[in-house]
Amino acid sequence: MQMIKFGTDGWRGIISEDFTFNNVRLVAEAIAQYVLDRDEAGKGMVVGYDARFLSKQYAEDCAAVLASKGVKTWLSDRQLPTPALTWQVKDRKAAGGIMITASHNPPEYNGLKFKAPYGGSANPEIVAEIEKYVTKLEAERRHFSKIPLTNAIEYFSPQESYFNHVKAILDKDLLANFKGKVVFDVMHGSASGYAAALAAEYGLELTEIRNEYNPSFGGVNPEPIEKNLAYLKDYIANHRPVLALATDGDGDRIAAMDADGRFINAHQIMALLIKYLVEKRGWSGGVAQTLTISELVRRVANKYGLKLYELPVGFKYIAELMLSEDILIGGEEAGGIGIKNYIPERDGIMIGFLLIEVVAAYGKTLGQLLDEMMNEVGWYYYGREDLHLNSFQKERLIDTLVHTPPSNLGDMQVISTRCGDGCKLGLPDGWVIFRASGTEPLVRIYAEATSKFKLYDILQAAIRYAQNL
Repeated sequence: MQMIKFGTDGWRGIISEDFTFNNVRLVAEAIAQYVLDRDEAGKGMVVGYDARFLSKQYAEDCAAVLASKGVKTWLSDRQLPTPALTWQVKDRKAAGGIMITASHNPPEYNGLKFKAPYGGSANPEIVAEIEKYVTKLEAERRHFSKIPLTNAIEYFSPQESYFNHVKAILDKDLLANFKGKVVFDVMHGSASGYAAALAAEYGLELTEIRNEYNPSFGGVNPEPIEKNLAYLKDYIANHRPVLALATDGDGDRIAAMDADGRFINAHQIMALLIKYLVEKRGWSGGVAQTLTISELVRRVANKYGLKLYELPVGFKYIAELMLSEDILIGGEEAGGIGIKNYIPERDGIMIGFLLIEVVAAYGKTLGQLLDEMMNEVGWYYYGREDLHLNSFQKERLIDTLVHTPPSNLGDMQVISTRCGDGCKLGLPDGWVIFRASGTEPLVRIYAEATSKFKLYDILQAAIRYAQNL
């Protein structure tokens, strides 16, 4: 039975169950063979790791395997956020990169992301090619012994090069003249130290919190959604910053809170960034969004006459589009956002500093700007619930939605059904999406409505429907 499966963004698994040293070495050998067969060993591979349990050791094993096969190998000398690793791949013109991370997953997980030469998530074609090598090696049922690190591996320090890349995007004058207090919650992830160091270059009054090394993440999943940010909300109440920001376990996702502790989700961040980039930067281009993005983003894109692209869930699809089209901004519900004139990659740190620019440029809080925006284009309330279901239950739910979708959800009529990467049911006052997670044993339910009460009704009806099948 195949154990190693690549999901929406790489391979993830439970440590010591399926994410084992043997399997990590197997995947590293598969990637080495992929690089060798493309005659790109001399271009090299960049390897990095996050703040999770055993991440450094897994990364060292990957580097040792690559070097033993004759692939030029660079290994980070410290933990780093994923976008910093991705930039190294592009900057060095490498054949690719391996990032050991399970991103926002619970602490018992670890994972491996492959980053493509163009400086972004590997597209489906690249992933499919690597999976062929993985499947072949799995079939051989070999044991992959530990290989010692050698002098052939070159170590690098990632921060300075990455900061130079980020600073090329940021507005130095806006940031240097901003006097408000900012708090940055890195959720014990590998962005620790990066926000504070970058802020120091602009003289910003920025405080990092939850920046201690803690591979259990303090008992809270390192995903910057509202239910996981109680610590940040308490900090806001006690210290009164103008703006609060949060990144996930590997620093590529972003969320924000206003000065009063109001949560600003990824959809709202995208809408505010569209406004800022068009009005203050004078930029243009399309807006790439995944199936689960809010109607708010669509309305704001239409306001500025921007072309809208709707894609399957996974930033790799956005990255691929950014390489072929003029895309102003691309983002997904989970907080992964990228912009033009950068690498085609999510970057929570860079986007966080852009949000500081937004507050500085308009002289208003994010909450004030958001209220003004929604008074103009409409108010939308968004929610998500995660249902833990086994593989059989997940498959039965999605199969039923695809082949015999309901005509009603609770007492609400289903007026449209669209299935692809998940199933979206249109309702009179909103919509709901059922989507099986590609990395965890659960189904995510996303919903949006024009009132908080209607949103609650939709989510509860969707949960009952899924549980009663």
